[in-house]
Amino acid sequence: MKLLILTPIIFPILSGIYIRFSDEKKINKTLIASAFINFFLTLICVFLIKDEKLTILRFSEIINLYFLPDILGKIFAVLVSTLWIFTTFYSIDYMSHEKKLRSYSMFFMMTQGITLSIAFSGNLITLYLFYELLTLVTFPLVIQTGTDRALQIGKKYIIYSFVGATFVLFGLILLYSQTGTLDFKPGGIVGNIKNIDASYYLMVYLLLFVGLGVKAALVPFHAWLPAAMVAPTPVSALLHAVAVVKSGIFSLMRMTYYVLGWELIENIGGNRYTQILVLVSILMGSFLAMGRKNLKKRLAYSTISQLGYIMLGLVVFDESSFTGGILHMLFHATTKITLFFCVGAIMHYENKTELEEIQGIGKRMPVTMTCFAISSICLIGIPPTNGFVSKWHLAIGGLERGNFIVPVMLLLSALLTAGYLIPIISSAFFRGAPSAEIEIKEPGNFMLVPIVILTAINVIAGIMPNLLINIIDQASKLLF
Repeated sequence: MKLLILTPIIFPILSGIYIRFSDEKKINKTLIASAFINFFLTLICVFLIKDEKLTILRFSEIINLYFLPDILGKIFAVLVSTLWIFTTFYSIDYMSHEKKLRSYSMFFMMTQGITLSIAFSGNLITLYLFYELLTLVTFPLVIQTGTDRALQIGKKYIIYSFVGATFVLFGLILLYSQTGTLDFKPGGIVGNIKNIDASYYLMVYLLLFVGLGVKAALVPFHAWLPAAMVAPTPVSALLHAVAVVKSGIFSLMRMTYYVLGWELIENIGGNRYTQILVLVSILMGSFLAMGRKNLKKRLAYSTISQLGYIMLGLVVFDESSFTGGILHMLFHATTKITLFFCVGAIMHYENKTELEEIQGIGKRMPVTMTCFAISSICLIGIPPTNGFVSKWHLAIGGLERGNFIVPVMLLLSALLTAGYLIPIISSAFFRGAPSAEIEIKEPGNFMLVPIVILTAINVIAGIMPNLLINIIDQASKLLF
């Protein structure tokens, strides 16, 4: 039974290799079939695997690689496999005229398998190895266009990722030298150790937080993310909504709550330092987004700010804030991928990339831009949207811990979010030629249907969030 854990990991990797050497006419059908099959394989693992450990490689106590899906990992895995279906359909239209389609499709599918490996990792060393392997399989996607600029930005992506990896590696070595284990355990593995050296573990925590925070676009290690917008829009959507930055966030959750433990971190005062970094990320991301005229870069800097919300839920150390952090990880994923899909449709069908170029585009693409407007409202956090639900929990968590700066920061950032998204909506719907003089031209169904369905999911998740909250509560009860 436990071998089932390997199926959603290996299947997309094998599918990608098959696509690389198959007839180009079969690529689209193979991509669609693989995405759906892997979604069901993931669900089978989620519902049938109960605390079963699958060792994949063991050299020693430290090089002990195994998978052990738990509630948190299963939540992340379902998110990944679900959004991969939408991105697959979207990619078929967007990439139809691109070169190197076999190569793109191979690494696209392999990225899914590696991301699910991160979700199911049973200890920190397993997560770390697949976390770095994710850099290698997404690098070809970042440089897909093959231009000099893409290659230069690809180098930047690699450098940032490997610098973060170096920080994490030092942290792992220091941690293992004291604990003798890197296993995941609710509440952390350090609690039973006597005579804890506070300064030592503070250094370990900061090394791990900063190192893992690089992929989560933590300021000041964020510059790679906006630069990576040189990649095709489906890749940008994956980087921001599913694979890379969410893997960074997920890894931070694992390190904070399942390795060191929030009580230890609070006792050594580590969260006082990381809260500063997180709050700076929230504000700086918003201010930088407001100053960008390029639509994809505006959304990229927005991601830096929104990821700060999730990290805020990790460093406040309250059950409500933890729930809010996971909710925002899920809601930001569905909302931001929708926004990127809308902007990608504008780029693909209208060949427009700048804010001043999209005047009146809401009259030519009413469905696409209505979905963009609704998803923007979700990201701002206006009730009763999904963004409001997650931010409400974050605010409550801050108040319960006596941290009044959290709700103030959330309110301020919501205003800033409106400041960089509302101008896009305003320009699209309230400027340009009268509607009667414009021919409506929406994107093809492979693009439009995922946009519409995801927008509906964003709305429904805000109106009926209790199912998700109840699932997350199962994880939070083990930690607090």
